[in-house]
Amino acid sequence: MGNRPLSSFFMKRRFGVVPAILTGLAVTLAGCTGVGRGYERPSKYLSGGVMALNYTPYYIHRINIEGPDPVRGGGPNVMPAEPGKGPSGGGKESCCLTYPRQWQPELRVTVRWLVEKVKDGKTPGYWYKAENVSIPQYDGTQTGGAWSIFLPGDRVKLMIADGNANGRNSVDRTHTADDPDVFQGVRDDEWNLKYRKGGLQ
Repeated sequence: MGNRPLSSFFMKRRFGVVPAILTGLAVTLAGCTGVGRGYERPSKYLSGGVMALNYTPYYIHRINIEGPDPVRGGGPNVMPAEPGKGPSGGGKESCCLTYPRQWQPELRVTVRWLVEKVKDGKTPGYWYKAENVSIPQYDGTQTGGAWSIFLPGDRVKLMIADGNANGRNSVDRTHTADDPDVFQGVRDDEWNLKYRKGGLQ
């Protein structure tokens, strides 16, 4: 230690150790409270309400969407479209659909809907389904909700509205027969056997 006073040595040691302890304590507390991390890592999935547009003359009572876990959800009932007035729906939503925050081109889902085509007040509706439905590319940072769009001829489109400039995710777009994002539905024999007169009806 040379000729330095003993008190000088301990002062340097004390003030060298204390800052180290305080620094370690601050780092530990920051890890517990989240201070210093900047932000929480966003989830890989988004979850939000589902809205529907109905271009058909039939009442749709229920909507079910199912993909690989955890992609699933449902939609609201929607009244028939009135001739000359455009589609019905769009005014309410049903909770919820979970879908990837980042668009996945390989993702496929099954869309089912319970539709009442016989309007006699006593005949139960039939379930229809469209399988291997893809979702047009969307921007997960500015989504306007999920939409199920039902078209004449038992066809359906599922999209995440995001203001996409090419119009594929626009609610206002006219969905034509050659739209690659529209999928053909068929009567779902399995669900009609299980649920047509009860259960999910």
